[in-house]
Amino acid sequence: MSCLILGIGLLASIAASATATRAQQAAMPRHLPLGEAVPPPEGAVDLCNRFSWACARSSNRDGRLDDMLMMAHRVNRDVNRSVRPISDLKQYGREELWALPTPRGGDCEDYALRKKQILYASGVDPARLLLATVLDTNMSPHAVLVLRHETGDFVLDNLNNKLLGWAKTGYIFMRVQNPRAPHGWNMVLRGGVLDDGPTSSITKCVQPY
Repeated sequence: MSCLILGIGLLASIAASATATRAQQAAMPRHLPLGEAVPPPEGAVDLCNRFSWACARSSNRDGRLDDMLMMAHRVNRDVNRSVRPISDLKQYGREELWALPTPRGGDCEDYALRKKQILYASGVDPARLLLATVLDTNMSPHAVLVLRHETGDFVLDNLNNKLLGWAKTGYIFMRVQNPRAPHGWNMVLRGGVLDDGPTSSITKCVQPY
């Protein structure tokens, strides 16, 4: 009987935890919340000088929103398939450089920049195309492109051909371009384990990659 009671208690605990997690996810904002202004990532300090389109301001030139999501999904998939992964250290002899992919390939920032370049050239308002840095599910630094849509922020990721809402990636979002002033970046510190439970000790340790 004690084992049965213990088993019932364990199941109830798991169910309560799952309910709490679902409630947290339901309460997550559709769009990444912008915190205080922070410096750009180290490898992106001169990004706006090298690629003006990477920091272009809103142009109000959007097409249909449903077409935008379909286009973003296609661009994410096609770039992921066409670019080979290679580190900046191997390609440029330095740890960090945000650039477009070369014939040799590129790293995560290069994938994100190429996707932004294509979508911007296709007419998507640049205020919707936000570069972001994250910690992935292994707590490794990573970079993605965020598409800001009325229904939420969707992530174009070289590690996933699917277009996922930011809160469903499992990533901790560290900082993101400011959609109103894309030369600037804002801290986020949301998502992943930061929204799965107590976060005070974790938040103090993570740096805005």
